[in-house]
Amino acid sequence: MNIEDLWRKALNILQNEINPNSFNQMFKNIKPKALTKDTIVLLIENSFHKDAIEKRFFDHISVAVNEVSDIKLKLEIVGVDPGKTKPKANKANIDLHKFTFENFIVGSSNELAFAASKQICDYELNDFNPLYIYSDVGLGKTHLLLSIHRSLTLKNINSIYTSSERFTNEYIEAIKLRKTDEFRKKYRNCDALLIDDIQFLGGKTQTQEGFFHTFNELFLNNKKIVIAGDDPLKLVDLESRLVSRFQSGLVVDIQAPDYETKVAIIDHKCTSFNLTLSEDIVDYVANLCQVNVRQIESIINRLKAMSSLTNQEISLENAKSMIIGFDKIKLNNKPEPSLVLPAVAAATGVSEDEIKSSSRSEKIVNARRLSCFVLNKDLNLTTTASGSILNKNHASVINGVRFVERKLKSDFDLRYSLQQIRNTLKIN
Repeated sequence: MNIEDLWRKALNILQNEINPNSFNQMFKNIKPKALTKDTIVLLIENSFHKDAIEKRFFDHISVAVNEVSDIKLKLEIVGVDPGKTKPKANKANIDLHKFTFENFIVGSSNELAFAASKQICDYELNDFNPLYIYSDVGLGKTHLLLSIHRSLTLKNINSIYTSSERFTNEYIEAIKLRKTDEFRKKYRNCDALLIDDIQFLGGKTQTQEGFFHTFNELFLNNKKIVIAGDDPLKLVDLESRLVSRFQSGLVVDIQAPDYETKVAIIDHKCTSFNLTLSEDIVDYVANLCQVNVRQIESIINRLKAMSSLTNQEISLENAKSMIIGFDKIKLNNKPEPSLVLPAVAAATGVSEDEIKSSSRSEKIVNARRLSCFVLNKDLNLTTTASGSILNKNHASVINGVRFVERKLKSDFDLRYSLQQIRNTLKIN
């Protein structure tokens, strides 16, 4: 029996023994590498999956392989193909295997940022430069930057990922040691510069000057520049010439994930932990988490620890007792409904009376729709309660919410207005 036939038959056995989510997520990328007289070698290039499979499923695989083999075989699992050139080590000592495009859950709140990040990795395309990604904390900016960095590094493209804090510290150190030439050479000779948390350059006049010239040098030489940070309209402590350059390319935002995306994130995290949660627990966590993705990860980490330490199945009541406190974050994050219309009026230039009127002007209708969406989706008011604030019936609220949900993916102005309203109301 050749190695491909042997592995295919072993997979048929494993598919019936292993959780379908885990099987589909991790086993499809295993490649049969070599078969000797007493050993089968399997290749898993994704080190995250390799570690998980070795810890949880090594014995399962070994048994399955030997069930279909005519002779006793030892199992060996290897990582990066020895025949391939390994990328240069990343000086920042970041675990790039954790931050991949494959591990990034895509939903309506982040799909444009994800697509733009993927396109950056096609280095020959020059559709937009720089790429500026902004959002509140914990929504995936750093994950995307590191995914770009990893992808480019694997293609042997000289990519540098750094934070604005690290850039500042290196710049100050270079001035102290009179090594500014080395500093310039490092950052201006790269093929791609990815800089995170750009807002922390605020107030650092000399560092901003250095970054300005670095940016220009890279830009004029058609090198890729990707920046992550706060809303560019809020970068009041950065020089206007810098902010202007950030906005000259493609500016994309990441919104808080919707319910469906949160469920997908929970499922993905549970799969990586080999953790099974009932639908009611998943629903509870998805509705509870209103702040950011890191909150979801923290809750799943707690539940995993509970499952491992107590060696028992997690019930909804147990889950609630373990994650008590997160509900306070959710409740404290909600503004009073009476503040919504003033916030919408400020963002759209439509008065509160006009929003509650029967006018069919497009500008007023869109402001009314945004009000419906914020009241119903962000504050979790019923459609009837939302309608009473707007002097509309519940059907009008439903239509307004559906319109915003449908248009958010493609209408930048609508998405920007919603973000301004959420910023005013301090909704994360």
